[in-house]
Formats: sequence, structure tokens, C-alpha cells
Amino acid sequence: MDQDIIELLAAKDQKAIELTAERYGKLLRYIIASILGEREENVEECLNDVYLKLWTKGQGYDYTKASLKTYLKVIARNTALNSLRQRKRLEEMECMDMEDTLRDDYIDYSQNVENRVVLQEEVRALERVLKKLKKKDRELVLRRYYYLQSVKQIAAAMEMSENALNSRLSRLRGKLKESYEKEVAR
Repeated sequence: MDQDIIELLAAKDQKAIELTAERYGKLLRYIIASILGEREENVEECLNDVYLKLWTKGQGYDYTKASLKTYLKVIARNTALNSLRQRKRLEEMECMDMEDTLRDDYIDYSQNVENRVVLQEEVRALERVLKKLKKKDRELVLRRYYYLQSVKQIAAAMEMSENALNSRLSRLRGKLKESYEKEVAR
């Protein structure tokens, strides 16, 4: 279905972005708005960043690993989260004095390789735990904790009451914690 977009991207044809916007614009806007809020200029700017990333990096993506739709959802989520972090950082920077800024800029966080390796292994363990969940449970967890959707949004989309959803998420958190601890202990 998306082969036409992939081919247009490879040929560096602008129509690739137009087709992407036509097919996935609403979905991407929804993901971004659920993270950034409803301020249209922020959502629009972030959406344009998603299209730019697709344009600049889309040719290098292996579409056999995941669909274009999945790739776009991940780009949208990460771009929106980065934008949110950047906005918060800018707000915090305005409140900080120069000494704090200099100290933060001097610290090299990339030096601790051991922490990065541990974090990568923890992420792999979490992925294995999520794969063991039923499809609906996995979708609930991803919508709530990965896409940061509100309980109200998820309940409406999944045709559940908010109380039932909260109960199910609570049970899932316990189940995930237990499974994750077993997986990490391996």
C-alpha cells in the first residue's frame, strides 16, 4: 500500500510528502496533539518536522522491519516529545542563572558507557515483556505510556468505560512489573 510513497522518497520526489500528508496527516496530528496539547502552531511546527525527518532520513529506513505507518508514528511521537522537552528546557533556562547553565554545559553525560549498556538491556527486556501481552493489552499499554494518550481518549477509542480502563491498566502495571523483574533477573 505504501510502496508508492517509498519509491517516491527514494527518487526524492516531493509527491512523497504530499501523499504521506494525505494518508497519515490526521493520525500524525493526533499523536502530536496528544503530547503537545492543542496549540495549533506547536502541532503544525512539529508535524512539519516529522515530514522533514521523513524526507531526509526516510530513504535509509528498512521498511521490511516495520511498516511506513509504524515508522511515521514513532517519528511523530519522538519529535513531539523532543519538542516538549525543548520547550520545557527553554522555560527552565529563563529561570536559571548563568552559573547553573555553565555547570550543566560542562558535564559530559556520554562518558558513562556502562549506564547506556544497562539501559539498552532494560529496554530489550521491556520489549520482550510487551510482546508476551495480548494484543488489546499491549495496545492499551502503548497508548497510555508510549503515546501518552489520556484515559478519556483511550476509553473512547477502545470503547471502554474510564473506570474499566483504569482497573485494567492497574492490573497490567502489576503484571508488567512482575514479568519485567523476572526478565531482568535472567
